Amino acid sequence: MATGGAEQLVTWRRDLHRLAELAHEEVETAQYLEQQLRAWGLDPRRPTPTSVVADMEGSDGAGPLVVLRADMDGLPLTEDSGEPFSSTHPGIMHACGHDGHMAILLGTAERLLARDFAGTVRLLFQPAEERPPGGAVELIAAGELQGARAVLGLHLQAGWPVGWVGLKPGPLMAYSDRFHIRIHGRGGHGSEPQSTQDAVVIAAETVMSLQTIVSRRVPPSETVVVTSGTITAGQTFNIIAETAEITGTVRTFARDLQAQVEEEIRRRATHIAAIYGAVAECEYLPGYPAVINDPVVVEEWARLLEDVATVEQPPAMPQGEDFAYYLQKVPGAFLWLGAAPAGDGHPHHSPHFRIHEDALPLGVTVMERGARHFLAHPPAQRTR
Repeated sequence: MATGGAEQLVTWRRDLHRLAELAHEEVETAQYLEQQLRAWGLDPRRPTPTSVVADMEGSDGAGPLVVLRADMDGLPLTEDSGEPFSSTHPGIMHACGHDGHMAILLGTAERLLARDFAGTVRLLFQPAEERPPGGAVELIAAGELQGARAVLGLHLQAGWPVGWVGLKPGPLMAYSDRFHIRIHGRGGHGSEPQSTQDAVVIAAETVMSLQTIVSRRVPPSETVVVTSGTITAGQTFNIIAETAEITGTVRTFARDLQAQVEEEIRRRATHIAAIYGAVAECEYLPGYPAVINDPVVVEEWARLLEDVATVEQPPAMPQGEDFAYYLQKVPGAFLWLGAAPAGDGHPHHSPHFRIHEDALPLGVTVMERGARHFLAHPPAQRTR
């Protein structure tokens, strides 16, 4: 069956871009995907309220199950990209490329409509990647990975040119955790600091101390990020704050470092508060685990793409991704797909974020080749 080609991919991507919705609220997005899948004679289902899953059985029904995943949710940002197809939902936009991921998976499905393969390809449109604990956990609990022999995914990367593919064995993305520090001091008049336990001063000293965890407690050979994202304290200029709150994120690539950094944050927060006679409570919230690619899957998938892309091993990046949960269950891999826009680009999660739509056809080729190969040559099953 003929495919719609690059123009159709652009249409899907722009339609989905306009429909940007937040995690677990992807109602119109799911309806759009279902409509397209049903037009091809597929029978999509909803294992969770806003997920969309469809199975494509090959002409020879006997064979392995390969799962292809695309995430669906947008971000709480007011779009300022200048695109004529900007989001129609105020305060929400696709600022990370998930609209492109969905278009690529639709294009992959269209390429596979001839069913000229043995086994089953499962199209997994997953909600809530941007909001931990993430939609992957729910789909795994619903049994959507049961019996799968391989799982594949990709992410558009606006920092790399079109035609570039980043595939790396082992750790690709980081453990992404959160922390929340609550400081309980003693408030008072701004002119009488000697009678108070100033939560603002304690918070400031705590933030500066957290910055030295990486430089003074972590080996230089390791990649760790500790970022204090918010400080909330005080009500007006002449009152010393009684309480303060700090929130932030930690990115690591190894469990032992994850535990070490958590211990350091707790120790520093409580000790600094105690110096001033105050109390600090520290809540550490583990987020997504590290994305760890199967080395065999990476090697074979990379070899399939050498004639259509520049395939390189990127450095491990400290972003988080709930695709990690799939890779804990089934052999598979997650790759970066270059999509740098023409002219000045902007980082992911920016209201000015754009991608180059010329990346979409290559994304389809990447996913189609991976699906066909691992249907014919499934990775060895894991023993548990």
